Amino acid sequence: MVGDHPILFRGLDFDKGSGRPMPVQDKRPVLVERTDEDFISAFLGELGSDEGRKLLAGTVRNAGQRVQGLKLYQPVHRSFHLAVFEAACDVFGEPRLDPAKIESTGLVVRRINPQTKKTEGWMKLRGEVHGWVPLEDARELDRDPDPARRGAAFPVGPPQLNALVENALGASPPYEESVSLLFVAPPHVCAAAQRTVLYGLVPVASSEAVSNKAAQPHRYDEQELRELLAPYFSDAVGVELMKELTGKRYSFHYADEINADMEIPAAKRPLAEKQLDQFVAMLRKLISIFNAFDPKEGLLPALNRLRLDYGGTSRPMGTALAEAAEVFVLEHSDKADRNKKTFLMPRSWPRLSKADVADLVRAASSASLNRLQKLLPQRGRFDNADALYEVRGFIRVRRDDGCPPAIVWSTPSPPFEIAPWFENGRLPPVQVALPPVTRKSVRSLLPNVTFQVPRNVFDLLSINKPKDFLEEKAKTGDGDGVDWICGFNIPIITLCAFIVLSIFLALLNIIFWWLPFIKICIPLPRSMPRPPQIRTP
Repeated sequence: MVGDHPILFRGLDFDKGSGRPMPVQDKRPVLVERTDEDFISAFLGELGSDEGRKLLAGTVRNAGQRVQGLKLYQPVHRSFHLAVFEAACDVFGEPRLDPAKIESTGLVVRRINPQTKKTEGWMKLRGEVHGWVPLEDARELDRDPDPARRGAAFPVGPPQLNALVENALGASPPYEESVSLLFVAPPHVCAAAQRTVLYGLVPVASSEAVSNKAAQPHRYDEQELRELLAPYFSDAVGVELMKELTGKRYSFHYADEINADMEIPAAKRPLAEKQLDQFVAMLRKLISIFNAFDPKEGLLPALNRLRLDYGGTSRPMGTALAEAAEVFVLEHSDKADRNKKTFLMPRSWPRLSKADVADLVRAASSASLNRLQKLLPQRGRFDNADALYEVRGFIRVRRDDGCPPAIVWSTPSPPFEIAPWFENGRLPPVQVALPPVTRKSVRSLLPNVTFQVPRNVFDLLSINKPKDFLEEKAKTGDGDGVDWICGFNIPIITLCAFIVLSIFLALLNIIFWWLPFIKICIPLPRSMPRPPQIRTP
């Protein structure tokens, strides 16, 4: 009840045959999809006439019906979605609500958590973005998004007494829910529709992310860590080093050295190379995921509590593996270099106890946490591809009794998913015209972008031939020259990228068999404008 009568706030649909506005009986928002360049003007233009509303009815994506697979596209697809409502008085005849009675409006997009199935709101607390926060009950679902406009959680009397009760009973934090604007359609449009129509853009993409102070750190759970550390650091699996490898030194070019080692039977060389490949993969994993050999943040102290057997003597595992990482991962040596670094393989790999593995898992949890914090972005508003969302609108209506405006909610829209950016939208793809290059016309394609190239990069490209890179013979420059500015032509860069793309698409077609689907070439109809020609000087 607002003033002397209740208010209806509900979705507004349109009859396809007559263009007549039709209120949605269960009050759910009507979702309209627009692909116009100036979609707001086009929407309002169609809303203002019967013929226009017939066209508008064809853009309705959902009129409140619960359907499976409702999907909204993002602005990157050049599609925009509007939520459409009407406000009316809930009395005989349901006359439209006077827009002057509307003090403020808005809509919220809420998430249905894919794990808990609870409805969540995108919240801020004292200016810090806290992300998706569960709305636990009907009271929280219907409360005002603005904490300054809410009444007391446990109203018992004056504000001071209410605050004391809230502190004693543990009221929830005063979260502020993110709100997008709703707009009342212009007076002439409302008059033509004989309705008080409200509309607003449904946000389905956002750069907002949880603030650093409020973010829960990303972390691997214990089972993930055990899987990442296996098999070398597992009490269940373990590793048996081949006797043909133990006690021998190997460099970065261990594959060549194994194949040249006459002490290893030819039949066993592929297996020996595979085991060293796995050993090197373990080192790369320790470095990339755990920054293992950093004495402050890594696994070095935990690894050094274990020992590697070298036949009559032993070494701390962390120190030995750090040397192995220098040889196999961090430093590239030339095959012909007689002073290249080598690593002496241990006589055996130790069997770890449950306590050893538990100690490593604890250290790995802390080390990987540092890596994740540095590499993973904070959680974004629409990052979860498995989540469903719903839209709900509200109006705040001025009261006749002088009390603060009362909030009136619509019911939630049917749940919908958000199409990922890489999915095809409804419009044809963007067209890029490539230049028709010939030996004569290329002279007109002068540089229109420049790169500032450091001297060592310029020397690297100048003194080496393409085959030098393929044969691992490329040399770096001494860097004693000067820095350079190199100019290129953007259309030519685009053309080169297109040619390289076509080559790699054909090569990878062996794996994915995708050419019939992802590269579709058709003749340009003669009725279409011809691509611009290059005028030779």
